[in-house]
Amino acid sequence: MATSQLSDSRFTRLIQRIDSVLCAHHELCDHLANLEISMEGSRIVLRGQLPSVALKQALVPAIRQAGVLGQVCNCVEIG
Repeated sequence: MATSQLSDSRFTRLIQRIDSVLCAHHELCDHLANLEISMEGSRIVLRGQLPSVALKQALVPAIRQAGVLGQVCNCVEIG
């Protein structure tokens, strides 16, 4: 149980760092309500919708700025 709590805490801090970086991004900040960030196994999974390919392509580099070194799966749709 302690391991699960540590993982939950670590995941919560990671999501907070990602949210902070995305909020600071001048273009992505306006679209955070349309995005869902989750953890599946050891990878970060992004889902939701953005209005342009350029914004979708900006997601992973922004998340890397939050210190995410592992796999990021960008499943965001354009629409």
